[in-house]
Amino acid sequence: MLNKTRISEEELYALRMRIRGAVEGELEALSPEMEKTNVYPKELWDIGKKYDLFRISLPVEYGGMGLCFEQLVPILEEIGRGNSAIRMFFHQTNGLGWEVMGMYGTEEMKKKYLPMMGRGEYFASFALTEPDCGSGADIQSTAVREGDHWVLNGTKHLISFTDIADCFYTIAVTDDKNRKHGLTAFFVPADTPGLIIEPMPHMMGCRGTGHAVLRMENMIVPDTNRLGPVGEGLNEFIHALAVSRASIGVCLLGMSQRFLEMAIARANDRVTFGKKLIKRQAIQQTIADMATRVYSLRLLAHECAIKADKDEDIEMISSMLKLEGIDTVRIVSDSCLEIFGGIGYFEDNPYGPLERMYRDARAMWFEEGPRTVQRLTLVRDVIEKKGELRCCNYY
Repeated sequence: MLNKTRISEEELYALRMRIRGAVEGELEALSPEMEKTNVYPKELWDIGKKYDLFRISLPVEYGGMGLCFEQLVPILEEIGRGNSAIRMFFHQTNGLGWEVMGMYGTEEMKKKYLPMMGRGEYFASFALTEPDCGSGADIQSTAVREGDHWVLNGTKHLISFTDIADCFYTIAVTDDKNRKHGLTAFFVPADTPGLIIEPMPHMMGCRGTGHAVLRMENMIVPDTNRLGPVGEGLNEFIHALAVSRASIGVCLLGMSQRFLEMAIARANDRVTFGKKLIKRQAIQQTIADMATRVYSLRLLAHECAIKADKDEDIEMISSMLKLEGIDTVRIVSDSCLEIFGGIGYFEDNPYGPLERMYRDARAMWFEEGPRTVQRLTLVRDVIEKKGELRCCNYY
């Protein structure tokens, strides 16, 4: 595990509030252009550098702040409150973007590329999912070794940030007879000959995330660009995805928290039949349910962070966090929209970007796997532990 650091509670709070201001101010101001063009504005990089958003979790030895996961959680929660396409960008830069290389790259790779990532000068995208077989051991892309290089062929799809990525982390079959230890991971610069990028249609939400199909046609990758041992790519990516899944769960917390706050603000202002909505018991019960879901999700996120910082296996709890996050934001966003009434269905209102957030939330159903995948992932540990699940501070 790479070294992590902690800052004081006062410093963490100041950083959190500074980032909240950026999320709801300068970064939010980029949203209208992104909704229309489906492209990240160039100002995003300057704002990210200004607020240190490229280096929050990057280890100190590579120029980052190196925050431990417990202290990263409140930062990700703040990022989750805003534009979800921008959330995807900074979730990536503080997770899969550097972690795959940081954990499995060569020393030469890490010394060259990680400092550049921390300065916002180099961006890595994660290319795993395939159109006919998903994101697991049934991957069909192949890598055949020829001397000091590999020849990759295959197709990846639903790959994010293809329009801005400087490189991709990908995985291919190197031993078809042993799928558990037959997939190998590679670092692939975006300008590698044989890599073809075909843009996909615009999405319902998360506009600007540059999704595309990647085709690898006799793409030559040097063995020096291999990430980790031959045959261990699937295990490497599963570990990386567990951390990323937890980060998405935290961002779902941030989004749910903001839905709750907007619902309360609207209920305080909206009057029907001479009475504020906030005074009506039916609305109070709805808000109580929303708050309980948000609070429970926050506790689960905190528990996951503690385990991650202890270098414990978080595959089960990260899937629980993502699963609960999806259910929470679904219920909370629906309740918020109902409290708003018809005005919530319009693009602009004085309480916040409810209409866009409602669309953006649905994209998070699928990042790092939908609810069905989360259940299948976590149930293995539940059965193995015979249902005896203990929290970190349980005695």
